Formats: sequence, C-alpha cells, structure tokens
Amino acid sequence: MPRLYLLLFVLLPLLPLRAQSPAPLDPETESVYRVRTLWEGLGGLAVMSGSTVGIDLLRKKDPIPDETLRRLQTAEIGRLDRWGLEQDALKRRKSEEVSDYFFNGSVLLPVVLMVDRKFRKDWLDIGVLYLQAHALSAATYAFSPLGPQVIDRYRPVAYYDELSFDERRFGNNRNSFFSGHVSTTAVGTFFFTKVLSDYNPQWTGGHRAIAFTLATLPPAFVAVQRVRALKHFPTDTVVGLGVGAFFGVMVPHVHKNWARNHRSRLSIGGSYGGGAGGAGFTLTF
Repeated sequence: MPRLYLLLFVLLPLLPLRAQSPAPLDPETESVYRVRTLWEGLGGLAVMSGSTVGIDLLRKKDPIPDETLRRLQTAEIGRLDRWGLEQDALKRRKSEEVSDYFFNGSVLLPVVLMVDRKFRKDWLDIGVLYLQAHALSAATYAFSPLGPQVIDRYRPVAYYDELSFDERRFGNNRNSFFSGHVSTTAVGTFFFTKVLSDYNPQWTGGHRAIAFTLATLPPAFVAVQRVRALKHFPTDTVVGLGVGAFFGVMVPHVHKNWARNHRSRLSIGGSYGGGAGGAGFTLTF
C-alpha cells in the first residue's frame, strides 16, 4: 500500500492539466465583488477621515479682500458660466435647502438595496465599497489638482453687488470649483445603479442605458439648485457630476473584475471505459 501512495504521488504532477475560463458569477449564491473587508474598510475610513479634515481646512481660507470683490464686478465670465450670474440672489436660500435634501437622500440611497436578500447577504462587501467610493471622491475634492486646494475660484455669490461685503467675503467663497454636493450625490446614485446592474446580469444594454440615465437626474437637479443658490457656476457642477459618477461606477467595477478574474477552483476527475482509464485535474482560474 505505501508503494501505491508513492506511485500516485509521483504520477499526479504528470496527469493532464486543463485550464478553463471562469464561469459567470451567480449573484444569488456568490459575492459579485472581491473585497478584503478589513483592510479596505480601514483604508477607506482613513482616507475619509483625512479628507474630512482637509475639507474643513478649505472652509477656513482667508477672507476675500474688499478690493477683489469690487474688481469682480468687471471680471469676464465664460458664456457657459454666465447663467450663474443671472440668478435672483434673494431666493438663494431656498435653492440651497432643496439641494441639501437631495444631497442627503442620495447618500442613503444604496441602503435601499438591502431590501433584497441577494444584496443583503453581501452587505459588508457593498458597504466597504461604498465607503471607498465616497472616500476617493472626497479626497479628490480635498487634495487633488482638480479641487479647491489648488484651484482658487470664487463662488458666484461673491459677484453679486446687491449682497453685503460680509456675505461675499467669506473664505469658503473661494471654493467654487468643483461642486462637492453634486459629486457626492453622483457617487450615491451611480454606485446604486452600478451595483443593481452587476447583480442583474440578465439586463440588456437598453436596461442599463435607462438605469444610468436615471442615475444622472438627481445630481443634475442638485447641480441646477447649487447654481441657483449662487454656490457654483455650471462648469463646477459638470465636473462634480463627472468625478462622482466615475468613482461611483469604477470602485465596484474594479472589484467585480477582480472577483471574476481571480477565482480559482481545483477538482480531480477520472473515467474508465473500453478497458482504459484516465484521470486529470481541472483548474478554473
């Protein structure tokens, strides 16, 4: 018997090895995403915490000098952004409140996914990915060359001479580019739509086109309200929507591809017929 075990040990590496493409993931029984929940969760929390500190510091920029505020009255504004200077300054508060409602609602939107069991079984993976998407969007705003850390752009409110200098000179009014409200709203709606799409592989291209078009509507509405609130120019909101949509889609997309391309399964099989037998490994990776 020991000789038989020794013979098998020698022959096994010589048996035929077959590689197969990974089978499609089944959302009902498998997690669609490959997530290292502990380390990625801690990393997301660290990035989000640092970004929150960075955003708080941005709000404490030096006040805008009165001389600069006067000079803004004659500043040239691009055609696309002129709409930001054609609003009713006295109605800005209402638009700001409306934008906040949609902003807060979009952050909670992915929670709706937990109603369905196939999402609920993967709640930790989805939650960590959602944290990552928001953390990366916030870090882009707080620290990247795209955000107000580098781009010192005055909000439209600084241009309205019917408002007092006290309302216009706040240091936070230097942070017009890009819109954090719009980017955060887009993270919520696009992440929700991307996860919904990934867990429904039966959807056609038409279904996905409709879903992602609908995902654009809430951040687009917030964008309009932020312009009416004199918080941003139209181009600020367009960039904000793009940043939020990018992270809302790409974070789960990268983890989905990682899960699909790095699954491995090893099985041993054999057969006998016609007086001959065979054995082999099947490796799926």
